[in-house]
Parts: sequence; structure tokens; C-alpha cells
Amino acid sequence: MKLGRVGEIELEEARKRCRKARGDAQDGIDPTSDDRTKSEHFKPSVEDYIKHEQIGRHANKSAEATQAVMLRDTKDWHDRPVATIRYSEVERLLWLIRDGDKDKELKPRPYLANRLYSHLKDFFAWNVRRHKIKQSPMAGMEKPWEGAKSRERSWFKKQAADKAIKALWQAADNDAFASNEKAYVKLMILTGKRRSALASMAWEQIEPDWFWDAPASNSKNKRLHGVPLSQFAQRILGQRQSQGKVFGELGAFDRLQAKVRQESGIDDFFWHGIRHLCETKTAELRDAHERPAILPHVRDLLFDHVPQRGAGAGYDHHDYKPEMRAALEAWSNYVEGLATPPGVKRLRG
Repeated sequence: MKLGRVGEIELEEARKRCRKARGDAQDGIDPTSDDRTKSEHFKPSVEDYIKHEQIGRHANKSAEATQAVMLRDTKDWHDRPVATIRYSEVERLLWLIRDGDKDKELKPRPYLANRLYSHLKDFFAWNVRRHKIKQSPMAGMEKPWEGAKSRERSWFKKQAADKAIKALWQAADNDAFASNEKAYVKLMILTGKRRSALASMAWEQIEPDWFWDAPASNSKNKRLHGVPLSQFAQRILGQRQSQGKVFGELGAFDRLQAKVRQESGIDDFFWHGIRHLCETKTAELRDAHERPAILPHVRDLLFDHVPQRGAGAGYDHHDYKPEMRAALEAWSNYVEGLATPPGVKRLRG
């Protein structure tokens, strides 16, 4: 490390700085920690953060997607020491993502701006805790967009939802998708499961009667209930296999999401939005007497929500398999009606 230029500091001052540096090193303190240019570079630091914090500590199943988001719009920082990144740079990057730039043909992406804000804030705080930087460049920074309504989209309900389902289904039929990707997108619509839960579906978990005996979730915040697979879902998956992942290796969710957006024309599509579609549209379904076709407690089981029954749920030992099977057949029939082109006869059995 450099102590200073000869002639600019006195010999005694140089000796003093040397003694302090050696003392810090003996105490396990990096003597170069005050030098911002000596900190870890941004890209490898992000990769360490994902590996040790998001995967190692939190077992975050979407860690790969988080890393992609953090590195995609920060290419100018990849070879920069983390400690050299300034408040104004982070702020301006988030503004650019939020507002877009017509001259550069960049569309406004306000939801992404808020998402990147959260990831970067956690990342810099992690570096502070590890004593890699003295303070976060985002200290005191507010999120870039206050208009976010993450649980609301125009295509979640009624006729707009029908159009979205049709657009997503037709997009999945395009040649841009591999066969496993086509099946995955369609089963997302037919089951309404979380993206990672469905992606991990294995043939060993599917019983002879096509009941998906999904393993219990290891997350304290996310349930995963087994569900029967409808006849329509069975036809999409094809002949039952003895073992292996049903959808094989799908790759990064963000990459597949971008493909769905492009092919469907739904610019603000996101995976969790399919769950909103399923939950809302199954609530809208009515039988011949205009009564709800699928009751709320059945929908809670289908879509892995906490039952709202209160203490009574603890006394109920019924598995609700018949009710879930009837519900998913009704939902699949509705989706198939939207997905089938006019004049084409639907098959049964």
C-alpha cells in the first residue's frame, strides 16, 4: 500500500502510518479498507452475494433471477470497485430505468426500477456488514417510484383476463418456445402454481390417477398442496414417465419471461400474474344456477393459500381431492374453450 509521496510527508509521519497499517493487519483489519479503489469489484461481489447470502443463507430459489436483474442494467459498474460507486450514480441509473429514454429507445420500466432498488440496497448493506465498504452509497435513498401496484394489472380479470389467457396460450404454441417451455407455460395457466414449484415437478410425484403429490414446501411462508391434474393437463404432458423432471431444465425464469412478453404482446407480464389470473377467473366461474363453481376454501387448496376457516380447519380431515378434481376440470374446460380456435372440435378422454 502507498503511504504517501516522498517530500510531501515527513519520514516520521510515514513511519507512523506504517506502524498503524501493520498493527491493523495483525488485528485482522484490512489496512487498505480506507482506499475505495481496493474494494472488491462489483460483478464478482454480486456473484458472491448471490452465492453466499441469497443461496447459502436464505436458500432463495429465485437467486439466479435476482443476479440477472442486478447485472443486466449495471454493466458500466462490473469492473468498478464497489466502494467507488456513488449515490448520484445509483440514483440516476434508477431514474433512467424508471423513465426510459426515447433517444436511446429505452422504454420506461418503473416496476423494474423498484425491484433493482431493493436488490442493490440489500447488496450494499451486505457489503457494509462484511466490512468491505464503510457505508452504503444508497443510505437515505428513497425508492424511485411510488406508483407501484404490484398486485394489480389491467389483464387480471373479466374480459381482459380472457384475452390474456388466449394470448399466453397462443404465444406458447409459437416456434420460439421449446417443447418443455410450451408445456410449462400451459401448465402454469392450468394449475396456477408458483413458478418454481411447478418447475420442480417430477414424474415420481405423479400418481397413477394423475394426482400430483407435491412435496411439502421447505419455506415457512409458502405452502404447496398436491393437486389432481386435469384431463387437458394430462394431454399436454403426454405419456407418464417413470422418473425425471417433468419439464426438464427450463433455464433462467427471466429469459423465459422476456420471451413470453415478446410473443404474447403483454409488455408487463410477470410469472406471479398468472396466479392472479387463475385466482380471479376461478372466482368468476359460475355453474348453471349462477352459483360460484369453485368455492373459496377449494381455491385456497388449489393455489396454496392459508385457509380462512379459523379453528374449524383443525377438525377437518377430509382431503378434498374430489372437489379439487372437479374444480380443475371446470377451470381447464374454461381455458380450453378460450384456447381452441373457432370451428375446431375439442377432444375428450
